[in-house]
Amino acid sequence: MSFPFFMTWSKQKNASSFNITSNETYCFRTPEGKEILDMSSTSYQASFGLKNSEICQAISNQLKEMPVTSPKAIWPNKINTTKKLLIEMNLGEGKIFYTNSGSEAIENALKIARLVKKKNIVLSRRKSYHGATLGAVSITGDWRHDDPSTVDQWSAFIPEPDDDPNCEATEKIILDIGAEKIAAICLETITGNNGVIIPSKGWYNAIRALCIKHNIFLILDEVICGFYRTGKAFGYQHYNIKPDLVCLAKGMTGGHFPLGAVFVNKDISNYFEENVLPCGLTNYAHPIGLAALQAVLELTESGDFQRHQARLNEFFNTELDSFRSLPNVKDVRAKGLLAAIDLNVAPPAWEAWIDAGIYLIRQENRIILAPPLVMPTDLLKKGLDTIKGMLSYE
Repeated sequence: MSFPFFMTWSKQKNASSFNITSNETYCFRTPEGKEILDMSSTSYQASFGLKNSEICQAISNQLKEMPVTSPKAIWPNKINTTKKLLIEMNLGEGKIFYTNSGSEAIENALKIARLVKKKNIVLSRRKSYHGATLGAVSITGDWRHDDPSTVDQWSAFIPEPDDDPNCEATEKIILDIGAEKIAAICLETITGNNGVIIPSKGWYNAIRALCIKHNIFLILDEVICGFYRTGKAFGYQHYNIKPDLVCLAKGMTGGHFPLGAVFVNKDISNYFEENVLPCGLTNYAHPIGLAALQAVLELTESGDFQRHQARLNEFFNTELDSFRSLPNVKDVRAKGLLAAIDLNVAPPAWEAWIDAGIYLIRQENRIILAPPLVMPTDLLKKGLDTIKGMLSYE
């Protein structure tokens, strides 16, 4: 079927799609009345369900009060929610630059790092995705980097953590390029769409030590990991490290409104006290986005959410253990409510999953699961049982 709009990341002919009429909290509803259970929080952003009442109410209230304003405007929620976010991040003093997406967060982090360091090259990993815009896709290592417009002279790739656990090869790359040319290392804290790769604490300690030794910023891409996806508020809290810049999006509004952000540490924010910050967006710190963020921060700090998180994380990981014995399963990796299941054979076609009532991320020899953080346990079990049945084919 042909549409008057593009489908993302696809050849347009026969691109995968499905028809819906509405969303329930955890399901898409088709015109026939069928419910499709969301087991990936769509593209990792619907962390609090597809129609979260608290976030929807906050957005509704903001629409009535102040639906749009100037980037220069100051109002109580702009101050209070930003302060609350900084407290939750627990990285000490610093500032937030707001964006409209994760790609824009990466773009502005790269721009800021290059401006402050007065160096251009950024290192990243091959198994990575950092966004669709020019700068972000230039440091992306997966197939999307093949775009001929990538700025390859300003990017280079380091080995995967398991291939270089002590970062000796990574340091050789730094020395070969010249540390005086390298502004930053940009990493997904835990790799998301490229296989949920979970680095060791030792690897991150070695990376941080290299950044300090060679005067290089550490940028962590928390677009997927942030806001409790991996069991803690932010992925870096699993490691004893303090990044210089952090990129956020997706779960920060539960996907209910486009919003992203960049955290920068005190030294970086101080630099721009006397130097122009050449970054700006028409919809900077959009009031509706900040209202949604406020609702997310209030939701995640509640005792009910924290207790449910603990139970759901344990249940999810226990259930995943039973997948390991399936003949078609090669490996299972999980952190919090983010999991990759590697297969010995190709998984069922995406359309087959939709027919089975399951929405997930399907890849060539892998599926990725990222269920909503507030999903009831019985509904999660129903989804996992269906998935297990789908993977038990011969």
